[in-house]
Parts: sequence; structure tokens; C-alpha cells
Amino acid sequence: MSSENKTAKKSGMSIVDYFMLGFGAMVGVGWSVAINGWFASGGGALPTLLAFVIGTLLMIPVGFCYAELTPAMPVAGGVVAFTYRAFGKFPSFIAGWFVVLAYVNVLPWEAIYINDVLGMMFPILKSGEPLYTLGGAGIYPIALVVGIVVSLVVIWINWVGSKVAIRFQTICTALLAVTGILLIIMALFKANPSNLLPVYQNIGKGSHSNFLGGLFAMLASAPFFLAGFDTIPQGAEEGSAGLNFKNLGKVLLIAVMAAGGFYCMMILSTGMAMPWMQFAEQARPAVSIMFRNLYPGIIGEIMYWLSLVAALAGLFTTWNGCYIAGARLIMGLGRARFLPGFFAKVHPKYGTPLGGNALCAIATLAGPFIGIGLIDPLTIIGSTAFVVGWFFVSLSAARLRKTEPDMKRPFRMPGGAPMAIVASIVSAILIIITLIPASPGYMGNVGIGYLIGWIVLGLILYGVSSKYRNSVTEEERTESIFQSKK
Repeated sequence: MSSENKTAKKSGMSIVDYFMLGFGAMVGVGWSVAINGWFASGGGALPTLLAFVIGTLLMIPVGFCYAELTPAMPVAGGVVAFTYRAFGKFPSFIAGWFVVLAYVNVLPWEAIYINDVLGMMFPILKSGEPLYTLGGAGIYPIALVVGIVVSLVVIWINWVGSKVAIRFQTICTALLAVTGILLIIMALFKANPSNLLPVYQNIGKGSHSNFLGGLFAMLASAPFFLAGFDTIPQGAEEGSAGLNFKNLGKVLLIAVMAAGGFYCMMILSTGMAMPWMQFAEQARPAVSIMFRNLYPGIIGEIMYWLSLVAALAGLFTTWNGCYIAGARLIMGLGRARFLPGFFAKVHPKYGTPLGGNALCAIATLAGPFIGIGLIDPLTIIGSTAFVVGWFFVSLSAARLRKTEPDMKRPFRMPGGAPMAIVASIVSAILIIITLIPASPGYMGNVGIGYLIGWIVLGLILYGVSSKYRNSVTEEERTESIFQSKK
């Protein structure tokens, strides 16, 4: 390792930075701008709450798998390295390719919503005639320009170095956590359990007709909002010198439980603060408008703007966190020669992933042009893609317990291989929910078409790059993937 890299390592990510990365990427902004839509999709606050409680509990076995493998293999790419060590080339490529799809969906998703939130704060951004309409929503010229500018800021932050990006992540996550907790407390002051009634009612969104159907409909989307802890493995290579990797596994699990608890408390507090059916019909941003109704006068106005600030902070934490992770995952695929050599390169001056940042920049800049009208397909497809990655990581953890029982594992998950098998089954069920047309969580024909197209594209890339991929021995590929452990 060069002296330059050693210096960077000394000032790398701390345990607090890793928590902020994972928690911030998980929480994001859905609680602010989409929570009333969750109530509508699930048929009530209680089905939605139960979906997130179950979703969080189901994440724990998956989190254990990541917690064990991440400190054991702290390299860029995470899922690519784990799956390669357990199953070899092709499964590793498939796992990584699906998680790339997840990040490719998240990045424009965040760009879309930040544009949407800014448009709510400053209505002039959506004034005049739209340039065009996509998915039933207009794309306005001023909003488009602002969205592009904000996207370029995020791209620049990640381009000039991980240190800047991580500092930005930590500040935004701290702001989100403090303001979010205050919002929950202020909503609970107005809580009335009767506002949770009726327990279930389809109000015109979704094909379900009972509580269980509403629960499954939300359970299909919940992984998208609970995803983000897997950003920690992608950045594991950039830990500071002397980092206790056993603690890295623990902090990953803490981030999962903290984010799940945050979502559940936000759902419960807003569900009880006002009748949920009335809340579900409110315009965006529903939480901000709710506080204006709950607290007429100056307090309500302060809470309105404070919630918007928290929403912006949440947008940036997920956006920035997934950008950091996505660029490093793509670099991991490049190192394995599953993608062209350009994607394995780092910037000569800043040391950031060159090809990975370029691809993430393209995905980010697409957001302002897509608009809010296509947000639902992006959500469900991204959710499924994340879960496919979890499935492969869980299988890898189970297999490596058998094939490499003596592998150094700074953190060992309780339950061992059986726990990993449970995580695999959980992930498989969540995938199936989104793929069966009769399921309330079905992603829809557009989503299936998108998914098939992504798979075909991946297979084509894998096929045409066979000569480049096979030009190195497996020993050389292994050394390239795990180069930080030399």
C-alpha cells in the first residue's frame, strides 16, 4: 500500500461515520413525502405499521449475514466479493448486477423527490406550462434546471473524495435524526388512538380487499425504504486505520434496528395524530401540512418548515449514501472483470471510483427529467433488486460457514448457518411476493418488463466481455477483488 493510501486510511471512516452512512441511507425521506401514500396503499395506518415492524424483524437475520461477512471481507463491492468467494463468477455477477439496478433506481428516485420537495417549498419552480408530461406528471423548466443543479452538487461531492462525501453524510444524518425525533414527539402530543380506525379500508389504491392483502402490499415496498444498511459493506474498504471490524458488524445491526424503529414510530405517531383516512388524502408533503393543521399559528408554521428541512436532510442522506455505495459496488464489478476495465479505475487525483461515479452521475441526472409520475415503478423495482442482493449474501453466508468454517470472522452471527438459511428464505419470499401477478405486492407488467430488460442487458454484457473476463486467472481475479486485504 502506498504512503498516500496509508495517509488516507488513517483519516478514513470511523464507526460513527459508518452508522451515519447506514442509518441515513435507510431513513431518507419516505417518512415525509410518501407516508400518506403508504397508508393509502396498505389500507390503513395499522397494516402499514405492521408491515414495517415485520419488515424490520425480517431484516435482522439478513443484517446478521452482512454483519458477519462485511468485517471478514472489508472490500469495495460487498455483495460481489461475498458471492464470488462462496459461489464463483457468474452468481457473483448476477448478485452485483441486481444491486446495481437497485442503486440505479434509488439515485433518480432521490433526485425526483428533492425536486418535488423544493417545488413544494417554492411553488415558482412549478409555475407556467410544463415542458412535457411523463407518467401523468408535468416536467417544468425551472424545476428541471434546479434539479439538474442540485444533482450536479451531489455528483461533485462524491467526485472530489469520500472524505467530503462522508462528512456531508454525517452532518445531514445528524440533522435528520434530531429533527425527526422532535417531529415524532410533537405528533405524539396530539395522539388519539381512535384516529387509527378503521383498522382497514381500501380507499382506492391497490387491488387488496382485506387487512392481510394491505399488509402484503406494503410488505412488498417496505424493503426499498429499509434498504441502505448494505451501503456499509460498500464503504468498508475505506475504514480508518485501527478500526475494530467486529464493531463494524455490530454497528450495521444497530443501524437496521434504529432505522426500523424510526419508521415505526413515525408511522404510529402520524397515524394517531389525525384520522388516517384524512391524512392519506392530504397533498404532499403530508407530514408538513399535518403540523400546520395540528398546531395553528406560529408553532405549526415552525414545525412545517422544520419538517421540510428534515425531509431535505433525509433526501440527501439516502441520495449521498447510495451514491457512495453504488460507485464502489460498480468498482467491485470492474475489479472482478465483470464490467469493462474503465469501471475498475480510480480518479488519479481524488482516489474515487472513476467509472462507478460516472455511471451513478448518469442515473442521478436522469431523475429531474423523469419526474414524480414514475416514482411507484422505481420504488417496487428497486425494492426487488435490493432483496435479490440480500438473498445472494444470505446464501453466501450459509455456504461459507460450511466451506470455510475457519475463515477469520471478527463478528460471528448468532445461530450460524441456520440463521443465514432463515435470511435466505425470508429474502426469497419477499422476491416472490413482487413477481406473482395475483399477489397484492405484484410489481406490475411495466416493472416485470423493466426487470427482464435489465437481466437481458446484464447477460449480453457478461457474454460479450467473456474474452476480457477470462484473460486473467482466478488467482489474479481473487487478488484484484480482495486487493485491499493484501
